[in-house]
Amino acid sequence: MARIRIVADYCSAGYQLADEEARRFGAPPLSEALAGRLASWNAQFEDRCHPLDYEDVTGSRFDFVAFAAEGLELARAVKRELPGWTVTYWDEALDWFLSREPRSYDPARAEYEITVKDARATGLGGAADRSR
Repeated sequence: MARIRIVADYCSAGYQLADEEARRFGAPPLSEALAGRLASWNAQFEDRCHPLDYEDVTGSRFDFVAFAAEGLELARAVKRELPGWTVTYWDEALDWFLSREPRSYDPARAEYEITVKDARATGLGGAADRSR
């Protein structure tokens, strides 16, 4: 099963093709509209998020929570368009929060899989929605 990772990063399109099977496609078979939304979301990250913003415990420099909520909705939309793919989401808000404790920081905890059930859930997309 091809794997795509929804993640904002500098010089990115808002996703990474995460394995050889996915890379054989060249570009994921997403609608033009969704690919554009991902690119726009990633551009927000590039334009507004400075690496030092992760050190701001108040979140006043960059709104990680709102940014991550939009990213989660995009990841859910990707899963709806690619139900046969493994879709994972790198949650910037979770990463920002977890990095508060550097001695126990494990970046892998900020990434999770979006299932078909998650993609079809309604609401805010939080843990309560994922438990349905």
